[in-house]
Amino acid sequence: MRLQWMSVLLLCSLFFSACAYKEVESTSPSVNTAKRLSAAQAHILLGQWALAKAQLDRIPSEEQSLPYVRLISLYWLSVPHQDEAALVYTDALQRYPHDGFLWNNYGVLLGTQQRWHEACDAFQKAAERSVKQRQSVQINLSRCALRQDRVNLAENHLQQAKEIADLPLIGLMTELNLVLIQGDSRKARIIFNNIQADKEFARGTAHFDEYNCLSWHLTAHETDPTLYLSASNFTCLNGSRY
Repeated sequence: MRLQWMSVLLLCSLFFSACAYKEVESTSPSVNTAKRLSAAQAHILLGQWALAKAQLDRIPSEEQSLPYVRLISLYWLSVPHQDEAALVYTDALQRYPHDGFLWNNYGVLLGTQQRWHEACDAFQKAAERSVKQRQSVQINLSRCALRQDRVNLAENHLQQAKEIADLPLIGLMTELNLVLIQGDSRKARIIFNNIQADKEFARGTAHFDEYNCLSWHLTAHETDPTLYLSASNFTCLNGSRY
């Protein structure tokens, strides 16, 4: 259940930014289909996956266009059947190969399987194929860069994410990873305090291990600064998902 809820927490901002534009469809959805899509979206945002799927299943096949495909892709991130989810994404990307929203979600799916190289490729495609920059993609690319020990690149992507909007929890934890690697304990404490302001949320997500790892390293930095005279090469991302 915790992992299922995390799908919404990770992807709500992604979904809204992705839906800020629409590809031109050959036909517009009927009134009933539009209502079902709206209801399904509301259920997804509340983590009511079964109810969302029930609405989506009642949409006629001839009206299962891009808005439907985006929502059903979110549903398949919530279920443990990853092989089936992969098939859904393969079909979706064959139909809409230039949709950055789908590529970003596919990267998230690959990340849950620890297929980091392929996930990062998917995030890069998401960046290249989006009409405008989206914060979730930039955060994911920053995390990719940290995994690749490309600290400067990670910082550049994170700066772009911050220019779009205030960082969500996953963005703050990414930034905390970054500044701890850079050895900036003062800035790390400020970021960690911001995360702690929403500590119950942090502890209730699939990034719980990452949160604990960051807390431990920050305490170590502050307790004995002589152990961290230069930038560290550690990362707390290994036990987390995108």
